[in-house]
Amino acid sequence: MKEGGGTVRGSLYLTGLALLAGLSYSLLRWVESSLREPVPVESQEPVLVIQRFRAVRMTVAGLPEYVLEAPLLKQLPGQLGTQVEQPQMDWYQPDGRTREWRLRSEQGWIAPNQEQVRLEGKVVMIRTAESGQPPVTMTTRDVLVRPDSRYAETAAPARAVTPGGELRAVGVRAYLDQERLELLSEVRGVYESPKP
Repeated sequence: MKEGGGTVRGSLYLTGLALLAGLSYSLLRWVESSLREPVPVESQEPVLVIQRFRAVRMTVAGLPEYVLEAPLLKQLPGQLGTQVEQPQMDWYQPDGRTREWRLRSEQGWIAPNQEQVRLEGKVVMIRTAESGQPPVTMTTRDVLVRPDSRYAETAAPARAVTPGGELRAVGVRAYLDQERLELLSEVRGVYESPKP
């Protein structure tokens, strides 16, 4: 009986030692990993700065589709996009000479894939008289623009002034190639009929 009890006790000791060794190894690995050098944070400093920036997107016919201008452009590293100060975007009719819309803002951001432009802060959208349509001046904030589809939207309050009146709404969708504005909610307006 004594021999059997010693064997069980010895097995328990060996199992306990193996378990203690495993825990010690795990603890050692955890301490080593916490003492390693931290991964350096990627710099957010611009990799490219351009003053008096001007980019022209052309149609397949070689005519200007839209022009983006800004006094200062800062391209950020990696997938952080591009910051633009006081951007101005001009959209042209298919003839490439007649400007239809002008969008201006305090700040802007261009996505890395260039499929989206965010106009930040106060935004002014102007449909010009030279477009052949009644002029419109809309003032709002924080507009998302999809240049490829000539589309702009905001969830902010907006005020649109036309020669015949004024409209106010919260949220706007603008289909710039269709000359269509959708006012989403809380729409109020004042209309003055033309004088004979």
